[in-house]
Amino acid sequence: MRTLWKDDLSRRSVLQLGITGAALLAVPWPLQRKAQAQTVAPHFSVLFQADGGWDPTQVFDAHDPNDSTDGIDVDVPGQPASTIATIGGLTYLSNPVTRPTVDLFFSNWASRSAIVNGVGTGSTSHSQSTQLVLTGYLDPTKADFAVMAAHHNGGELPLPHLQLNGDSFGGAYGGLSGRLGGQMSDAIAYNRLENGQLAVSGLGEAYIQQALEFERLRSAEAPPEAIAAKLSEFTDGNARGDMLAQLASSININGNNGTQLATTLGSAFRGGLTSSVTARRFGGFDTHNDNTAQAPSFENVFMFMNDFLTQLQAEPGVVASSLLDETTVILCSEFGRTPRLNGDGGKDHHPWNSYLFVGKNVRGGVTVGRTDDDQEGMKTNLSTGLPDNNGQQLHVSNMVAGILTLMGANPSSYLPTVAPFTAMVGV
Repeated sequence: MRTLWKDDLSRRSVLQLGITGAALLAVPWPLQRKAQAQTVAPHFSVLFQADGGWDPTQVFDAHDPNDSTDGIDVDVPGQPASTIATIGGLTYLSNPVTRPTVDLFFSNWASRSAIVNGVGTGSTSHSQSTQLVLTGYLDPTKADFAVMAAHHNGGELPLPHLQLNGDSFGGAYGGLSGRLGGQMSDAIAYNRLENGQLAVSGLGEAYIQQALEFERLRSAEAPPEAIAAKLSEFTDGNARGDMLAQLASSININGNNGTQLATTLGSAFRGGLTSSVTARRFGGFDTHNDNTAQAPSFENVFMFMNDFLTQLQAEPGVVASSLLDETTVILCSEFGRTPRLNGDGGKDHHPWNSYLFVGKNVRGGVTVGRTDDDQEGMKTNLSTGLPDNNGQQLHVSNMVAGILTLMGANPSSYLPTVAPFTAMVGV
C-alpha cells in the first residue's frame, strides 16, 4: 500500500484536491489510475497558420503565367517564370528557381495531399478573416475547427486542444483549449524532496492557498459523499496533471524545426496528452510592397512542412505503424492576395483563399475548387469540388463544416445549418 502523498503529485492535482481531500493525504490508499487503452486508431490534427495573407497563385491556385487575357499576375516582371505542374491529379505552380522546395514537397507528399482553392473569406481584415477562416463566422460564441475536432476526438484527454501559438477561438468549448508555458508551466512545476514531500514554486504555493481557502469556505460541512467525490477527483486530476507536466517539459514551444516538433508532438499524441494542436509557424506574407517576398516565405513553409511530415511518418502511431496515418495536417492563411500587382510591385488583400490538407482521411492527389480569370471563386459542387453552375461559391463556413467531416465528426452536430464541402475527404 502506498500513500497518496508519496505518489507522483502534480500541480493540477493539488489545485483540484481542496481541503476535504487534503485531509486524506496521510491515509494509506491504493491509487488506481485510469487505463486509457486504445481499441481503434485515434484521429489527431495539427493546424499550421501562415500569417499575413499568402498569394495562392504562387503555389496552390494554378493560373497560366503566360495567359495575358486574364486579370491575374502570377509572376513579378523580372522574376523567373513559373509553370503549371501536375503530380498525379494534384496541380500547383512550380518555380524551381524561386521556390524549389515546393517541388520537393509535392514530389514527396502529393499522393497524401489535397489542395482546395476558391474559398471566400468575406473579409480582407487580418483579424476578421482569421476568425472567419477558423470558425466560419464573426461570432464570439463559435469555436474554431481545431477546438471542435478536439472536442470530438479527444474531449477526455488532459489538454484536448493545445495552442502552441497563433489564433484560436474556444467558443462553447473554451475549457478544452490551453497554452503551455509562462504561468502554466510555473504553476505545475514542483521538486520532490528526500522525505517524499514536494517543494513547489512561489506561484504554485499561492495557487494552492487560494484553492484551499475556497474549498474551506465551500466545503466546511461537506457530507461524506462529497469527500469521496473529492478523492475521485483527486485521483483523476493526479493522472491528468502529471501528463500536463510531462507535456509542458517535452515541447519546445518556440522552436521552428519541423523534425523536432513532429517528434515532440508524437510523444504527446502517443502519451494520450492532446489530440489537436494549433501553431502559427510562418509569416512574411503581407507583401503590399514587393510580391517577390512571397517566394522565400513559401520556401520556409514547405521546408518546414516537408521535415515535419517526414518525421511524422517515421513516428510510430498509437495503433497504426505511422503517426501520419493517424494525423490530419491542415495549412491555411487568413486570406489571399489580389490578382493584379499594385504600383509597388506588391499585392493587396483579397477575400479568396486556398488550403492544403495532408494525412489521415485526406483524398490524396487532388486539387479541387477553382477561381475564374478574376481570381474569384467559381460555383462548385460541394461533393466533387468541380465547377458546377448548379453549385455554389465556397464560403469559409462550408470549409469549416468540411474539415469537421474530414476529422470524423458529424458537422451538423456543430454547424447544423451549413452544407459541408467534402471534396478533399477520402473515401
